[in-house]
Amino acid sequence: MILLAPLLPVTAYLAYSALSGLLTRWRLWPLALIVLNWLVYAIAPDLSDVAILVTYIGFGGLLLRLGSKGMAQVATSSINDAADICIAIYVTGAALIASGLTDVYIIYDFVRNDGQTAPLVVTFVQTAFILAIGLSGMFGRSSATAPEDAAAPVATPQASLADSEIVAKLERIFDTEHLHRDEDLSLRRLARRIGVPDRQVSNAINRVRDVGVSQFVNGFRIQEACALLISTDRTILDISLASGFASKSNFNREFARLMGQSPSQWRQTKAKSN
Repeated sequence: MILLAPLLPVTAYLAYSALSGLLTRWRLWPLALIVLNWLVYAIAPDLSDVAILVTYIGFGGLLLRLGSKGMAQVATSSINDAADICIAIYVTGAALIASGLTDVYIIYDFVRNDGQTAPLVVTFVQTAFILAIGLSGMFGRSSATAPEDAAAPVATPQASLADSEIVAKLERIFDTEHLHRDEDLSLRRLARRIGVPDRQVSNAINRVRDVGVSQFVNGFRIQEACALLISTDRTILDISLASGFASKSNFNREFARLMGQSPSQWRQTKAKSN
């Protein structure tokens, strides 16, 4: 069991790291820490628990750092899924840190109190993380934007001419090629389409439009949906999928945010006015 313990934090970190691009040889350095843990177990078994604790807490911190990068960290993932993935990164990182700290307390409790409070602490931590996972899933689904979208309006640096050119290129591409219709559209695909690094695209949208990448893309999707609502009698579900949304619930939420009404209400209002 001890030999398998370091695999979890390392593989979790590598899996989430891969969402920003291919794992080149130098980015596989965490694998060396698995071998290091095994060497510690073979040479100094008494220190193996300490090595595992450091590994869990260390990689938990690295995952929290990854999550702080926002959309750029999940550039290869669908923009529709970005919010859920970023939340998952945070939850996984916090879980690794909490697991390590819990083990530290349990060791302390057995040394000082013969483990009298250890079962209670374990029960509390397990319950807390079950609740955390459930809440993260609920709030992830209820949010149509990635973490960087929520932070977009705060103290945004002034846009440069290069930023404006990037956004203008993207808008032309959306208007002519309708990339927003693809529900698997990712930041990486947008960046490669105009030959600009992921983070530069994300920052340009933030500075010029004062929104995050997913809100920017969803704006074009809502425009498409409005045109379909007026000109066709297709169902709301069909229109949401045709516009590039992965689910009707996300479409309804984003439509209400931008248009101030539900899609069905907006369609009825337009029908009456015509």
